[in-house]
Order: sequence, then C-alpha cells, then structure tokens
Amino acid sequence: MRIKRHILGLLVLALILRQTPLDSGGAVESTLIIQPSVGDTYVNSMYLHTQYSEDPHGYLWAIFAGNMYVEYDSYKLHGSSRIYIKFNITSIPTDAKILSANMCLYMYDPPKSSQEFEAYRVLSDWDQYQTIWRTQPFSAGASTATVTINPTPKETWVCWDITNDLKIWHSKAARNYGTMIKIKHEMNASDQVASFYPREGNQPQRLKPKLLVNVDWHREITPTPTPTSSQTPSPIETQTYTHSPNSSAGTIPTAPDRTSTQTPQKKPEQNPVLPIMAVILMVTAIAGGAILALRKNLRSNVHSKKIGVARRHKGGSKGK
Repeated sequence: MRIKRHILGLLVLALILRQTPLDSGGAVESTLIIQPSVGDTYVNSMYLHTQYSEDPHGYLWAIFAGNMYVEYDSYKLHGSSRIYIKFNITSIPTDAKILSANMCLYMYDPPKSSQEFEAYRVLSDWDQYQTIWRTQPFSAGASTATVTINPTPKETWVCWDITNDLKIWHSKAARNYGTMIKIKHEMNASDQVASFYPREGNQPQRLKPKLLVNVDWHREITPTPTPTSSQTPSPIETQTYTHSPNSSAGTIPTAPDRTSTQTPQKKPEQNPVLPIMAVILMVTAIAGGAILALRKNLRSNVHSKKIGVARRHKGGSKGK
C-alpha cells in the first residue's frame, strides 16, 4: 500500500512540474511596445449648437482634445473635443505580471497655454467610423491619470499612466474598450487644444500612438524597436483645416494614403526543453516506483521462504 502511495505521489509531482515553467533565473523584466492603436478618433461638442450634425472623424489624419473656438457662416462656436483610443493587448503573455503601462500620443501642435488633460477608462464599445459626441461610449467616473501639457516643446510625446486600467483588462476583470482623453475643464474657451497624430496619418510608424508596457515574465521578451521622445518627426507640410458642417477646427497634417498596417507583436515561443524535462521526470518517477515494487516483492518472497524452512525444521524436531 505504501508503494502505491509513493508511486501516486511521484506521478502527481511529475504532472505539476509538467505544467509549471522551469525558470533558473526568476522573473525577467521586459518592455513591450504595442504600436499603433487599433482604433482612434475624436468627438466634438460644437455641433450641438448648430443645425449641422457631426460626422465621425475616425478617417481623419489628426485627433484633438481640448477647448476651441471657430467662426463658421453666421455661427460663432465654442466646443470641446475628446479623443477615444484603443490598443490590442493580446501580445502580452497571460501569465505575465504588469509592472507599468503608459499610453503615448505624439503631439505636433500644443495648446497656447498650459492645460491639464485626463485619461479615463472606457466602459462600453465604440467604432471609430461611427462615434460622434451624441453616441460616445460611457467612461469611468474617476480619471485614471492627469498630465499637464505646456505650450513648449511644440512637438513631443505625451504619455498617460494607465497601469491600473491595463491590469484590469489583462486579468479579464473588465473588457478592453480603450481610453478617453479630455481636457480637465471643458468650457467655452479658445486655443486650449492639443493636436496629435493618429494611426491613419502618413507619418513614420514611430510617431503613431503606442502603448509601452513593462512586464515580469519567466524569461525575457524581445522588444520591438521603440521611438524615443528625442526623435524629431520628418518635416511635414501643414494646412489650415477650413471649418465646415462635417469637420472640426484645427491644423491637420497633409492628407496621407489611408491604408495603414498594424505590426503584430510576436508572442515568445515556449521553451521546448521544458516538456522534455517533464517527461524525463515522469518516466523517472514511474521507473523508481516500479523498482521499489520489485524490491518489495523480492523481499516478500525471501521472507516467505524463510518462514517455510523454519516451519519444516520445527516439525521435524517434534517428530524426533
């Protein structure tokens, strides 16, 4: 009975080792760069005050957040813009530990004065080619992060710390509907707009929206090339974006080819040595159990023979 329990215990241990990644060096910190976004757009409240309806802006080559003022026809309009953006996070290993996450947009035109811009976790689904101010999705009541954007430098990366949101999405506690960016104080004001490059732009890949994620995993994850804030964008001609019923105020980069490609993040392959080692351990456990069982049987046979000899010897002595 003891032998059977011993064999069962070894088999259970082998199965546990088979399911557990072996790591000789502990957790390894790596940086993942997810770029570009899988969806980004902006919505504008100014159309609420006119006879015109807002058209979706997901196809445009710029995205805006903040307060603005424009004059169109007989209208003198104030409005506030909000950005909606989402990244595909399936390249993050499911058993990785999230250490930090920053959602970054490259700003090519800042507000004329220092302004605070907030990030909120989005709570419902949206489509960049259908979302307008009246149909924008629900967002969390409290902001995830706040960043102050200054008039200088004019062209730079702006990043929001969305670590807590990414942890929620990664753990499957809530679905990933992305992030909303808005100015902290929405009001009737002008020149409080920050302009960013979306994924649709014809700018270099390195200037498109990105999500920087630091993780701990059982081995290093090879990062993809990453842009840095010190990199300067290629010279880009700009044009004043004339206000019309289905457009919004701002300066938009030269129109690009609307086709854009998303660079998939390759998930690291599992170490092929691990299953082999697990199989070796399992075979060793079974073989060890079999040897122990064989030794027990041999001992039992020897013991039985000794008892038989003793009994025969005792019987013979009584006859005499």
